[in-house]
Amino acid sequence: MMRAILVILSIRTTLRVGVAVFLSVALAAEFSIAQTDNPVPSMPEWGSHRFVEYIAGELPVVIAVPHDGDLTPDILPDRTFGVSARDNGTQEITRRMITEFVQRTGKSPHVVFLHLRRKKLDVNREEFEAAQGDETALRAWTEYHAFIDSVCDRIRRTGTPVLFIDMHGQKHPEGRIEIGYRLESDDLALSDAELNGPVLVEKSSLQWLTARGPMTHAELVRGPMSFGAMFDRLGIRSTPSPSDPSPESHRFYSGGYTLYRHAVEDPDGIVGVQFELNPELRQPQQSASTAKAITGAVLEFMTVHLGFRTTTEEVQ
Repeated sequence: MMRAILVILSIRTTLRVGVAVFLSVALAAEFSIAQTDNPVPSMPEWGSHRFVEYIAGELPVVIAVPHDGDLTPDILPDRTFGVSARDNGTQEITRRMITEFVQRTGKSPHVVFLHLRRKKLDVNREEFEAAQGDETALRAWTEYHAFIDSVCDRIRRTGTPVLFIDMHGQKHPEGRIEIGYRLESDDLALSDAELNGPVLVEKSSLQWLTARGPMTHAELVRGPMSFGAMFDRLGIRSTPSPSDPSPESHRFYSGGYTLYRHAVEDPDGIVGVQFELNPELRQPQQSASTAKAITGAVLEFMTVHLGFRTTTEEVQ
C-alpha cells in the first residue's frame, strides 16, 4: 500500500502547486501511513502526528470524515481565512455505521478521519486554502487524500466499483439531509430532461453510474431508487429526492473539493456522494438511529445499483 500511495501522490501532485510536489517527494523517505498491501481490517493506521486515522475494511465503501476533529496542536498555526465550523457528531455517527455494517454484512467499510480542528486544517479544500502555507498541515492534507486515493484505486483494480461517501454536517433551517453530487441548486431546479444532458452528467459524481445504465442521471439523482427516495422511505427529509426534488432558493451544499477529487476528476469505477446532515440527526441521542438509517440506505443503494451481495468476496 505504501508503494501505491507514493505512485498516486507523484501522479496527482504533478498537476498541483509546487509546494505540494516538494512535500510529496520529501514524504517518500518517511511516510508513516499504510505499510502493507493488505492492512488488517478495523485496525487503525495513522498519519504523522496521529492527525489522520485510517480504518481498513473489506467492503467497497470508503467514508471520509473531514470536519469533526478536536485536536488543536500548537505546532500548527490557525488558518487565517476560510470556514472553521465543526461538523459535530459526524465522527460518532460514522463509527456507529462501522458497527452497523458489520452487524448486517459481517464486513466493514474503509474509513478516513481527520482529527484536527478545522481552524488548523480543512482537507475539503485545495492546498492553498486548506493548509495556508504550513508544511505540517500540508503533510496531513496529503496523507488524508493519499489514504482515500490508495484504497479507492486498490478496490477498483479488483474490478469492483467503489461507493465513496463524504460525511458532513450543516445547520440550514430546512431540517433535511442535503445530498451532494456536485450539482448546484440551479442544476437541480432544471427539468429531468435537462438534468440528463451531457454537461450536467459530466460534472456529476454519478457520471460513471449513469454511463452504465439503465437508469438515467435524473433517476439516479431524485428518482424512486435514488438516495433521496431511500431516505423518504425511512421518514427522513432530504434533497434532492422524489418528495423534495430541488433545494429551490434555500442554501444548499452540493459537494466540495473532496467529492470532486475522488469521484469526478477520475470517475472510472467510482460513485460518489456527500451527505450533509442536519443538526437534528447529529444530536448525541440520535447518533445510533442516524447511523442505522444511513447504513440501511447505503446498503440498499449498493444492492440496487452496484450489484452488492452480503456474500461478496472481501476486498483487500
